[in-house]
Amino acid sequence: MKGKYQFRYIETEEVLTDFLKVHGMTKISKNYKIVVFTGGLFILLFMLVYSNVLHGTAGSIVFFAIKYLVCWALAFVIAEVLARTFGKKMEMLASTGDGQTMYEERMKKWKEPFNVKLEFGKDSWTSFVHGNKQTLYYKNVERIIESEKIIAMIVYVETGGKKFFGFPKDGIQDADIEEFKQFLIQKCTGVKKGIEKVNIE
Repeated sequence: MKGKYQFRYIETEEVLTDFLKVHGMTKISKNYKIVVFTGGLFILLFMLVYSNVLHGTAGSIVFFAIKYLVCWALAFVIAEVLARTFGKKMEMLASTGDGQTMYEERMKKWKEPFNVKLEFGKDSWTSFVHGNKQTLYYKNVERIIESEKIIAMIVYVETGGKKFFGFPKDGIQDADIEEFKQFLIQKCTGVKKGIEKVNIE
């Protein structure tokens, strides 16, 4: 039985690169925040061990703590700005190179790009790629991300942790993409933020 919604597309180099760009954008902000968090802890421990901050008065210690927390919070803000500007630019360049490399490797191995079919049913969706079949469940979707051309999901898979799954919007067959997005939101009850939008252009 066919699913309620179907997608068909050829995984060209452009499509593969768009997937990688969206995937990169889903983690870049988190990566910068991790750097600030670990760096902040390291600096704090260093100061506590090698400075005299703990030997001061109670008032001076409280003042140090407040000042440090304010600076740490500011560092997180700066990290977010960098992630959305410099970090995004670097991620887009890296994804373009990785997409080209991956596509060339696949072409060497398979001699043709992947022909992909997706069927979205009542409780799950199934992908058919180069003779392989995989079924994933809406209840395991944690995030839905949308770019100008791509819809992607972060899905928990019992055999391999979290999986990135994406597909081009223009692959939809005989249906409206906005209607499909509402269908996804209704089915993916574990998604708390709705559809997150990213710009990869």
